[in-house]
Amino acid sequence: MDQSLKTPLAREIVLNIDPPRVLDTLLSAIEFLNSTRDANGPEIDALIDEIMTAAVSEDPAQIEAVTTRIESVLRRIEGLN
Repeated sequence: MDQSLKTPLAREIVLNIDPPRVLDTLLSAIEFLNSTRDANGPEIDALIDEIMTAAVSEDPAQIEAVTTRIESVLRRIEGLN
């Protein structure tokens, strides 16, 4: 499983935070989402489950879908662009 979490996202997600950060793998997305869990626990937990499912499948379509979902959730909960 650890190896599948190193799978690249469909595209990099650039976070406008201080300091700026780039999410480029499924693992980096999980690590960042875990750091935002306090205020949005259930939604973040569900998203992490989606990421894990995509990692196990290694299906490019699932990885694309979860990347889009990560971007959407981060924009909404963190105001990140």
